[in-house]
Amino acid sequence: MSQEEESTRTSCVDFSFQFSAAREFQKVEKKIYNNLVEVSKQCYKTGLKIGCLIVYGYFDLYRDHNVPGMRQIGLNPVQKYLNIAISSFEKDFVSLIKDNQDGSIIVNRDGQILGSKIYLTVDNPVLDIPEGCGTRHITAASFSIRKDVMSVFTLSEETFLVRTWKDGQISEQYNPELEEG
Repeated sequence: MSQEEESTRTSCVDFSFQFSAAREFQKVEKKIYNNLVEVSKQCYKTGLKIGCLIVYGYFDLYRDHNVPGMRQIGLNPVQKYLNIAISSFEKDFVSLIKDNQDGSIIVNRDGQILGSKIYLTVDNPVLDIPEGCGTRHITAASFSIRKDVMSVFTLSEETFLVRTWKDGQISEQYNPELEEG
């Protein structure tokens, strides 16, 4: 082994843990879905009616952080740093879902929860949704076609179904009735 190879080999630092921790942000979409599934299971068992819409996307790319098509309803309940990718914030995230506020919850691509009680403006509603779906689901399907949106999630207040919407379509669905049978 040459002196240069030996020098390079002995003077390196292993950052594998830090890079694997950074990859947790790649799991944000699955964490949102799994949290909604857990809330759905609880609601199904108890009969509690909670409806929810969560938008997950690239919202940090906007100049001055003003995202078009969204409007705050009253005061934003998210007044501290919350991130779904960090497990210690999971209870806060589930609390936001269970508070059953009007409007939607907005999550940035890195998992940061930006706000709750957000009114979404839908310019071109997609009406090709399953029978029995209401305004929340039309909004989810329609918003999911935006270029800055990675996916939209819904929890149905009536059926307890959890859905992931991408490109105007349902890409994943959980039905607690099927699990009970």
